[in-house]
Amino acid sequence: MVKRVAFLLDDPENRYQQLLVREARAAAGRCGVALLDPEFAGGSSWTQVESVNRHLREERPDGLLVILAGEQWTRAPFERLPRAGVAVVLLNRIPDWVDELRRAHPRALVAGVTPRQDGIGEIQAGQALRLAPPGSFVVLITGEASSPAAIGRKRGFLDKIAGRLTVHELDGRWSAKGAERALGEWFRVGAERDRPLGLVACQNDAMASGARSALLRQAAAWGRRELESVPLVGCDGLEEGGRSMVARGEIAATVVMPPTTPLALETLRRYWDTGLGSETVVLEASSHPSLDALGRR
Repeated sequence: MVKRVAFLLDDPENRYQQLLVREARAAAGRCGVALLDPEFAGGSSWTQVESVNRHLREERPDGLLVILAGEQWTRAPFERLPRAGVAVVLLNRIPDWVDELRRAHPRALVAGVTPRQDGIGEIQAGQALRLAPPGSFVVLITGEASSPAAIGRKRGFLDKIAGRLTVHELDGRWSAKGAERALGEWFRVGAERDRPLGLVACQNDAMASGARSALLRQAAAWGRRELESVPLVGCDGLEEGGRSMVARGEIAATVVMPPTTPLALETLRRYWDTGLGSETVVLEASSHPSLDALGRR
């Protein structure tokens, strides 16, 4: 009997999450599963909890893939899934309580597949150190500052920078509009807004696009043409997204994120076939262009 897998995501406009949908659909047939239509929570943890509850009330799936949405990643709603015999694979955003959930349900599948978030920050730091002059003032635009992904990427970035650049942080909330607004507001009232800007690092490519718009607008408003050429680095690295932005010269570099859904579906298949698989698998990202191609300082 073909296994049915529900698919809960967060942001329907996020190109990386759109990639995860495409990769999951391609992998579903190979893994012998029927992938249900993806559901997007639109940033609302409550909407996602309602989706979980509806799946448990109605025709219960055999498995569930989920990118946790919103900021309130409470354990209780997701604990009902292993209790009900639903295998769970968390994607990309792995909460602190996942190990407790595994200990509480040792026979169930509570797995995870994620890029190494610290590693993404380390790659962006390597890009920054090659693109910005030593001692430069740089702006780091994070996703939602309290999210584990944003925290991990920031930690990796700052650890590798190790004081060689001066870093100012802004919260872009993972969106182009959020980054454009945050950088625009900093140019308006930031205490260090008059300092020469060596680079802007954004934790995804959408925010890099928004930051570029803010830089161009500020260059025109202040007559500071040098802002037009401030290097930008992003993350996600989709062919139609960040890599195309690099090719057009809109950003200097991006980080290519590995898709997590093929391995997540393979994890479900292995669990159903063998009973094994409750672990978090960590994948490595890569720089585009390569760090060597960006040169060394």
